[in-house]
Amino acid sequence: MIKYIMSQKLYTRVLIGIGFCFLIFILGYFVLNHISTMEDPPLGNTVYILIGSALVFSSGLGVVLILKYLYDYKKKKERRERRRKKHKIFYLKDIDKEKKLD
Repeated sequence: MIKYIMSQKLYTRVLIGIGFCFLIFILGYFVLNHISTMEDPPLGNTVYILIGSALVFSSGLGVVLILKYLYDYKKKKERRERRRKKHKIFYLKDIDKEKKLD
């Protein structure tokens, strides 16, 4: 499964990651608002409050990190392109031909 995801394009991986974070958020919201407010949950209310809060927080953090990675990737790509345009590539064979013509 991980090999399949990593073989996809960048934007597809971003959408998969955000979808996964959304599912974790929904699970955390369910645990936090429904299970932790039950009368007598099996492990106690505090455990479910902590688990739900951790899931909601980690999914939000995941979305932020994914968007930051996407933004940094775009900036890195632009920097690489500017650097490539600044340096002109030449080959030694071309210089030798020019010298012979002079």
